[in-house]
Amino acid sequence: MSKEPIRIDLLIIKEENADKVMKNEIGHIMRKYNVLEYKGPGDELSIDTFYKTLGYACLYKGYGKTIDEIPADELTVSLFREAYPRELFFELERKGYVLEEKYPGIYYVRGNILFPVQIVVISRLNRTMHSSLRILSANADIEDIRKFLEQTENMKTPRERNNIDAVLQASVSANYEIYQKVRRANGMCEALRELMKDEIEQDVARGEARGEARGEMRGRAEGIVDTCCDLGLPEDAILERLQKKLNISLQTAQEYLQTFGKQIVKN
Repeated sequence: MSKEPIRIDLLIIKEENADKVMKNEIGHIMRKYNVLEYKGPGDELSIDTFYKTLGYACLYKGYGKTIDEIPADELTVSLFREAYPRELFFELERKGYVLEEKYPGIYYVRGNILFPVQIVVISRLNRTMHSSLRILSANADIEDIRKFLEQTENMKTPRERNNIDAVLQASVSANYEIYQKVRRANGMCEALRELMKDEIEQDVARGEARGEARGEMRGRAEGIVDTCCDLGLPEDAILERLQKKLNISLQTAQEYLQTFGKQIVKN
């Protein structure tokens, strides 16, 4: 008996009307049924993991409702790890397999093997094309985070937003201090702003309290504007907060923003 129940990390089934070849480099190898194994930064990717994942693919094929419902030539296997798996690659080559770096960080395993297999080394992936994977590292680079936020800014459908939120939640959990810096930069995207809204509200409240301590309307306005600008909030959000907190007109709020505002990146 195994110590843990058999569990595939992720299974991707291509829709019937999808393009034959996925445009993403990682998707080029994929067919209709695709078994994925993802290893976190501290997890080992060994020769046993390699065979275990192949075993998952074999079991998945064998569990079809009818004979050969899942054709072997429609199955692929992908393994992901942040760091270069030197010992695994050594073992694979020792056993006669050939490793081809098809794209930066993406290695195809050639030889006497049941299914097309690729091993993805996340730290070596192209930064522009694969920012969503690179930010899942426990040592995410701030430039990768910015690139991901830029690329997802115009993704608005519920499905896209859910996927973006899931990636950000995992990345923020592993890289909290970096995101504290990112969220204070101008132009912070809507998805990150929504994800960290509780902390943003707390910081804004502290700024308002500093303004109130000055005892003047202008002091309160300056505290609100200063904090909101530091957090990268859009102009319309700052104006709305000024009107609500100070009970002032839009024109007066605009005057305060012009007086105390820093460079604002409009959404």
